[in-house]
This record gives sequence, C-alpha cells and structure tokens, in this order.
Amino acid sequence: MSRRNGLSQTLVLILALGFASSLVLAPDPAGAGDAFIRTNYELGLRFGYGQTCTARETIHFYSWMPRLGVFLTGPHNPLLGRLRLSLLLEGLIGAMKNHNTGWDLGLTPLLKLSYPFSSRILGYLEGGVGIIWENIDSPTYSHTFNFSPQIGAGVDIRLVGNVALSLAYRFRHTSNAGIYRENPGVNSNFSLLGLSYYF
Repeated sequence: MSRRNGLSQTLVLILALGFASSLVLAPDPAGAGDAFIRTNYELGLRFGYGQTCTARETIHFYSWMPRLGVFLTGPHNPLLGRLRLSLLLEGLIGAMKNHNTGWDLGLTPLLKLSYPFSSRILGYLEGGVGIIWENIDSPTYSHTFNFSPQIGAGVDIRLVGNVALSLAYRFRHTSNAGIYRENPGVNSNFSLLGLSYYF
C-alpha cells in the first residue's frame, strides 16, 4: 500500500472516530437508554478492507458483509449477567487484488459475546468458521474452495434509535484443511466499518 493511501485511510478513520465520539457524548433521547438491552435480533452491513499478513504475496481485499443475528440469551441471564450470546450468519461478497483482480464469496456462522458498557456503547468478541470461494490468479491460493476460521473484536456505537455504527477488527485464516495436496494457508487482517440495526 502506498504512503498516500495509508494517510488517506488514517484520515478517514480519525474523522469517523471523531464523529462517533461526538455522538457518544451527546445526551440520550428519553426512553432510549436500553436500546442494546431490549433487543432480540441484529441486522447489519459492513465494509471491510483486508490485507494478507502471511502469504507469498500481498493481496488486498475489499468486502461487503451483510449479517443477520439472533440473541440466544436474555439481557439479565443468571449465569452471564449483562453479557449476551448471539448467533449470526454473515455473508461475504468481495473483490481481491494483487497484480490481477479476482473475487471472493463466502458464508460464515459466528458466535458473538457482547456487553453493553453504556446505553450507547456495545463491545463484543465474535468468531466462527465459514466457507469461502476465492477466484484470483495467484500462487497464494492453491484452490478456489477454502475454509475460513476467523475471530475479531469490535464496538457498536449507537447513533440514533436502535441504529449503531460498527467498528471492528477481524483476523481470518483461509486454507482447504488438507482436502487438496497443496494447502499453504493464508492469514489476513481486516478493518471493518458498517451499520447495525438492533430490534
């Protein structure tokens, strides 16, 4: 990645965090204090930028990730307290780029453990194992079909009503689990930005 692109991405991140901070510090609308607690479902869309960190070459990923989730525990569970466990299904539609351009498609079930730090901030850890189809002319990928174990952490910052800004980090491994003779395995880091709606 060029220095100019790196500076541009850093500036965008700083502006997004500044905007989110101003919303977090704003007073709560009446009756909206439990927006993250009084909810059973989550619907979201994220954009992710990723880059390989252990591979034969650098590959850039530009991904759209729609997701739908259901909470498996209530807000005042006797065992977990305010911690909540949810199950999500996340799709992946993206482009890949090295010296060529390709595409990737995937589907991943995720378990998410979340905790409302305040009426506006929800922190979480999430992880799962999905399947992914990657089609690019690259020595990094020996086969189109791969498995994708992944784990990450993030924060949802409530903007208005039950709509939240999502900021997250994701680590993703892809390999074919030894199904084919060649199985180099690829690790990638992702930054994710999007919107979530809790209902």
